[in-house]
Amino acid sequence: MTSDQRMEELRESVEQQEAELRTSVEELEHLARRALDARHWIRTHPYVWTAGAFLVGAWLGGRRA
Repeated sequence: MTSDQRMEELRESVEQQEAELRTSVEELEHLARRALDARHWIRTHPYVWTAGAFLVGAWLGGRRA
């Protein structure tokens, strides 16, 4: 195996690892955005959020009375 062939193999290996890393980072970005997206959580648990909003409103309204 010549040094040119070895360099080419190393270059291909690095390119493959970069592509895998890019894919992993994109998946992580998607998961992070979903975890921090309030719309997602409200859509998946609407009654909990409604009850929470009611309780916060009652608490804030009760403080003024």
